[in-house]
Amino acid sequence: MRDLDETDLEILELLTEDGRRPYKEIADHVGLTPPAVSDRIARLEEQGIIQGFTIDVDREKLRGETATLVELEPAPAAVGDVYRATAELEGVEAIYEGMDGRVLVHATLSTDDIRSWLETELDLSDLEGYDVTLLSRSDRRVGVSAAGFALECVVCGKEVTGDGVTATVGGEVKTFCCPSCEDRYVSRYESHQDALD
Repeated sequence: MRDLDETDLEILELLTEDGRRPYKEIADHVGLTPPAVSDRIARLEEQGIIQGFTIDVDREKLRGETATLVELEPAPAAVGDVYRATAELEGVEAIYEGMDGRVLVHATLSTDDIRSWLETELDLSDLEGYDVTLLSRSDRRVGVSAAGFALECVVCGKEVTGDGVTATVGGEVKTFCCPSCEDRYVSRYESHQDALD
């Protein structure tokens, strides 16, 4: 594994702006050939930095729905259940859990009957309360810059440098700062797997 360089970060930035951007256009922008861009993107995927290409549909414009922010206050014992249940609600675009246990839900809805909407998946007895804000505007910004961007070892948390290792363990791509951390992780993983079997 080698460090990400400015070209990798430029490619990531261009792809976050438009995931369908042609490799030729990216190549022209970063001064590489399209095959070289393809190789770099493949490497970024192998390292788990790029985890997929998606589209961002503006459902407000598509169906005339309303962007809504719902702040849920679960009972302390129900935070996990409430968080999981909100993922099943129709129209949910993002879910966040605060350090205080509150669950924030950004959704685009065709109804203004929030209570009925919540009841489709949530047990309202798990909530101590909730607040609803209809949004007049929302924007999601995804960007990549060199500042503060570094891979961390999943074992020790150190920054992964040129001596780093990427390995697929249990079907997931993991990044390690050194072969020693990789060995420790794989050994622990295998012992847990043996215990489960």
